Amino acid sequence: MNQCQATAHVPPAALLFAILAGQGRVLSSELAYAPTRTHCELGHDHPGEHADHVWDWDHTPTHALWARWTTGQPLRYENLPWCETPGGPDSDACTLYRDHPHPHSWSVHAPATEPD
Repeated sequence: MNQCQATAHVPPAALLFAILAGQGRVLSSELAYAPTRTHCELGHDHPGEHADHVWDWDHTPTHALWARWTTGQPLRYENLPWCETPGGPDSDACTLYRDHPHPHSWSVHAPATEPD
C-alpha cells in the first residue's frame, strides 16, 4: 500500500516544549535531529488523524513522541507506545504506534516518484 502523502510544518518551539515535557531535558546537539516537517507514516486513505514519529525518548524505549494532525489544523504531540507487532520481511516489528490504523509499517511504501 502507498504511504499517505500528508505533510505539515513542525513549529520548533512547540516540539521543544513537547520534548522537555516528556523527558525533562534535551541537549542542543540532539535538536539537530529534530524534524522541521512531518510526513504521515500511515497507509494512503487511512482513517483519522495523520501521524509521524518525531522523537525517541531517552528514558522510555517502549514509547516515542508522535506528531498527530488533521489537515489544516495545528500539530499536537502524543507519547505513544510502539506497535511492535512482528511479521515484517525479516520478522521485523512494526515501527508505527500501537493501535494505528492498518496496515503495519512493512506494508506501507513511499509511492514511486518521477525521475527528474
